[in-house]
Amino acid sequence: MQLILIILRLIHIAAGTFWAGSALMLALVILPGARKAGPGSERHLPMAAISQAMGIASMLTTAAGLLLYWLLSGFSWAWISSPLGIGLTLGSLAGIGAFLLGTFSTAPTAGKLAALGGQMQVAGSPPQPEQLAEMGRLQAKLASSSQWSTILATAALALMAVARYL
Repeated sequence: MQLILIILRLIHIAAGTFWAGSALMLALVILPGARKAGPGSERHLPMAAISQAMGIASMLTTAAGLLLYWLLSGFSWAWISSPLGIGLTLGSLAGIGAFLLGTFSTAPTAGKLAALGGQMQVAGSPPQPEQLAEMGRLQAKLASSSQWSTILATAALALMAVARYL
């Protein structure tokens, strides 16, 4: 049992750190820098690879975290309502929220944005007003869901890091 806990904890911490760190690096450094470089500069980023890596990390983090939560708490109210349990429960809820937001909003929106960009590029003519409007709507939705997902993943990381000391 001890070996399983060690392996799950290593997976949870390593994948969670990669996930939250990648989200913060994108939100605070890479995307603002690309926007300053001018329109279209974001096309040169390997967003599909970044998105895939973050998706895998979020899945590993969430699955390992849920298993750890179950194995450690046994869903006992005494454990859940303890200071450690409260910190880990709140961190878990934030992490699950980030995972769900990324899975059901950020990733599909990024896919739609890439498909629309591809259609506009293949057309060989200036984009239609409807396409530009849709592009703007999708970019705004992606920015919002990415921002909230980053906030939730960072909150999960912070809560779990300090839960032992509450």
